Amino acid sequence: MTEMRQEKAEELLEMFAEGDGVEALNTSLALHLSELAKELGRDSLVTRLLDHAVKVASDAEEQGWCQFELMKHKGASKEEIIGLGIASESEGLNGLAAGIFHHAALLSLGTEQAMTFANRSMRLREEVGDLEGMIYGHALLAHISKEEGEFETSKMHLKKRLGIIPDSETLEKMEALADLAHIHATVGELEDAQNLLIESLDLALQINDLSGVLVAKWGLADLAEISDQPDEAMVQLSDIMTKFMEEGEIVPDLVKERVAKLTEAQ
Repeated sequence: MTEMRQEKAEELLEMFAEGDGVEALNTSLALHLSELAKELGRDSLVTRLLDHAVKVASDAEEQGWCQFELMKHKGASKEEIIGLGIASESEGLNGLAAGIFHHAALLSLGTEQAMTFANRSMRLREEVGDLEGMIYGHALLAHISKEEGEFETSKMHLKKRLGIIPDSETLEKMEALADLAHIHATVGELEDAQNLLIESLDLALQINDLSGVLVAKWGLADLAEISDQPDEAMVQLSDIMTKFMEEGEIVPDLVKERVAKLTEAQ
């Protein structure tokens, strides 16, 4: 979170934290503000917002989301969270259950259970037509597949993710292209990886996203070094430095260190 954004977030939270401001919130807004309060380390306000969200929840699904967030905030065990997911699915609250099982998959990373919960979450998301959830779901399934060495399966999920992201979501497209490029590079499909990174870079430049420029240019430098083209790698890394300086931002140390190593090797 940038310093300016943090200041605005603090101001927003203070508006509701003082007096009876919280009491005027509906469940949806209270849940969103609780996430913001959590990010800023305002634990007491998180609890207050979540307690209020439960009180004003208008239906079983809203109550379930509130219970889920409270359980996470209070450090409930994985088994307790899974139990809530099972109960939610049995009650026909499939959107809620999908979110809970996605979280259970994250808690289970590195175990066989991760794929089981991720697939269960994806099935439920597809049943309710949760496009945003499916985008996150494919990203998670791709990650798990990659960790298991199933690179073609990982690639398949990343392609599905890219295919369902709306064209209007430029940032998400940019990130998805870079992720897909990485898996292509991992299996040695360097030309495909390069094309995807160039496409990701174009989107990053369109929206002037420095992180996106860094990821794409860094990846292109990797491909250049793999192809024994150190001069091209240097061009890509120099472009990163130039872009950051043009925007008045500090060049990341990792970039400067990599440039120094390339210079020494030449």
